[in-house]
Amino acid sequence: MQHKKVIENIELEIKRIERLINEYEVLLKKVKVQHPDFIELGSLAMLLHSFYNGLENIFSRIARKIDEKMPQGEGWHKELLEQMARQTKKRKQVVLSNNICKDLEEYLGFRHFSIHAYAFDLDWELMKELVEKLNDVKERVLGEIRLFITRRRLGVKP
Repeated sequence: MQHKKVIENIELEIKRIERLINEYEVLLKKVKVQHPDFIELGSLAMLLHSFYNGLENIFSRIARKIDEKMPQGEGWHKELLEQMARQTKKRKQVVLSNNICKDLEEYLGFRHFSIHAYAFDLDWELMKELVEKLNDVKERVLGEIRLFITRRRLGVKP
């Protein structure tokens, strides 16, 4: 089947994202009732960063191997996310809904911030909402990616 290896790689990345969030489950429960300390804040920042990185790995594979068109230039990260919410010449199905893309823009923005920040620049109040809705966003985005994979496997037209 066409793009079989790409789909296998996407499924592996999905498992890695799920494992990542499972590894943080104790901390995610703790911060629902207690403000994180400095070390926990850094750990949560890494979680948010890694979560979006994993998703971007999926989006990059789709762009390179299926769309055969990877965005270039300074704003490529945002363009890549937007590309997943529309059809392309090679891919007649969207990968993500506009709603999930809007949520993911916040994670992309945080990842960009965290790359350039020192740990002491982290602010729980700015991260709290992203952390609190992480499981919900993960379920929604991975659900949409799985639906895309299923449709590709079955050859379902949009």
